[in-house]
Amino acid sequence: MALLIQTVFSSLVNGSVDALIAVGIVLCYRSSRIVNLAQGETYMVSGVLTAKLFGWGVPLWLAALAGVAAAVVGSAVYERLALRSRMDWEPSRLIIVTVGVAVFAEGVADFLIGGNQLVFPQVLGGGSVYVDGAAISPQELLLIGVTLALVALIVVFFRSTLLGHAMTAVAENPKVSGLLGINAGLMRTLSFALAGLLGAAAALLVVPEVGIGYDVGLPLTLNGFAAAAFANMVSPARALIAAMFLAIGEGLVGTYVNTALETPLVFGVLLVIGVMYLGRGQRFSGAVRA
Repeated sequence: MALLIQTVFSSLVNGSVDALIAVGIVLCYRSSRIVNLAQGETYMVSGVLTAKLFGWGVPLWLAALAGVAAAVVGSAVYERLALRSRMDWEPSRLIIVTVGVAVFAEGVADFLIGGNQLVFPQVLGGGSVYVDGAAISPQELLLIGVTLALVALIVVFFRSTLLGHAMTAVAENPKVSGLLGINAGLMRTLSFALAGLLGAAAALLVVPEVGIGYDVGLPLTLNGFAAAAFANMVSPARALIAAMFLAIGEGLVGTYVNTALETPLVFGVLLVIGVMYLGRGQRFSGAVRA
């Protein structure tokens, strides 16, 4: 039983990181219809900058603030300079642009820190909490709690605020939204900045536990995109649930089957489910069901 509980604990921690990345991807898509495959770089930029500044003697709170600011401002600038002028491009071309930005960011980070693993102190110290022999640290509990709180706030933001409705309206029809007085460019920039904040929050809570290198962004984006796609790219709450189930599935397969199979097996099942979901309204001949 202890092994099962420990697997679930570890999976919830991993799922929280994936969820924050997934929700960031959803936010970008809701406002721009762009699949942002550079979202994981917000985690990398924030974590690396915070660790470097702390290593240079900057107080942790100030280093963390700079890391968050870099992720938020960097995401906004990325949307403004790399994407906004290309909004009329085909989606496949825009995806290539986002991947190119991600590779560029990792290349710069590789030049600056090389293969070093960086780290900085935990926000919360103290001993681990034990449940039937399984342990989870206060920092990991904080990560899970912050993830749930942030996603809940985002859901309320989109459902209950004028700004949230404006962001959604821009994604649905930017031209009509402009005629109604909504600044479409500003809404997209705010969405990308908020996505950057989510990536930075994940880095601040996870890097003290596992460290960070220059190449963490794209793997995080892959898991986040899978969860976001399962949420149909529009629902932050569903992205959270999908990320948690994905992480738990990988954890259980890795613990009880084989660690080499955890990612391909879980992603394979997710792919089958996705195909069944998309094809549920069609017969094999292609005719739509009544």
